[in-house]
Amino acid sequence: MPLNSQPVFLIDAMNYIFRAYYGLPTTIESPSGMKTNAVLGYLRTLLRIIREQQPPYIAAAFEGTHSFRKKLFADYKANRASPPDDLKVQFEYCRRITEAVGIAAFEVETYEADDVLGSIAVRMADMGHPVVIVTGDKDMTQLVDDRIRIYDLAKNMWLDAAAVKKRLGVEPTQVPDLLALLGDSSDNIPGVPGVGEKTAGKLLAACRTLEDISEAELEGVTFRGRDRIVKKIRENMDAARTSRELARIRCDIDMAVTPDLLRYRKGNPDQVTSLCRELGFGYVVDEIPTRHEQPGLFD
Repeated sequence: MPLNSQPVFLIDAMNYIFRAYYGLPTTIESPSGMKTNAVLGYLRTLLRIIREQQPPYIAAAFEGTHSFRKKLFADYKANRASPPDDLKVQFEYCRRITEAVGIAAFEVETYEADDVLGSIAVRMADMGHPVVIVTGDKDMTQLVDDRIRIYDLAKNMWLDAAAVKKRLGVEPTQVPDLLALLGDSSDNIPGVPGVGEKTAGKLLAACRTLEDISEAELEGVTFRGRDRIVKKIRENMDAARTSRELARIRCDIDMAVTPDLLRYRKGNPDQVTSLCRELGFGYVVDEIPTRHEQPGLFD
């Protein structure tokens, strides 16, 4: 299907909410005394995307409190502490500010924001739209193809398939296999002990997938400890396969998603004014394009 000329921007809301919370001082408060640093930083992110990219279609993905991955591996993310209470109370305000400024917000219980992003991205790409996923999460690079790119806003970095290969040493479709070998300490994904990034890259360059790794298929590929590492992978294959399933982003969530739902509509002036007043963001109101303005740049 030929690409539609109008791109869809999909925002990893949780990624930027956490970045804002830990990047801005906790002295930022609403008139009621609630901490608002995460909401303010996240709102600034939304406005920057709107201002710089002028997206005709845009949405943000959030996540619920449970993940189906816990059923696959009970210790999934067990090493993570719960978000601080003064951050938890900001989550709902982040969602409300998203919708107030005219951006669709999506969340599906038992799935993570990554899965929501992946499902929307594939659906819109199948409809012919080029898709840009705005995130700093390297796990999302597995979604990149000739229709889907990553935009790392903090680094002002655009990643297509060639850039992913240069950055990680593997094709986007191999990223789950890479994480199956390396694991991911941030999500408590075990991987295979003793396998480093360079070694994993060499193995996957030669074998393509986790199942293909064997000594016979590595003829001509030499590195220190090769046979020992291959043996260790074989001995830990069940854990590696589980790690791959934990790292693999689901793109098949049954969601009611249409281009019309994702169309950027500018902010609702009453909602924007009321919410910004409650949060103490009155000075930000004039930066938010709203529907009572004359037609222009963001229509």
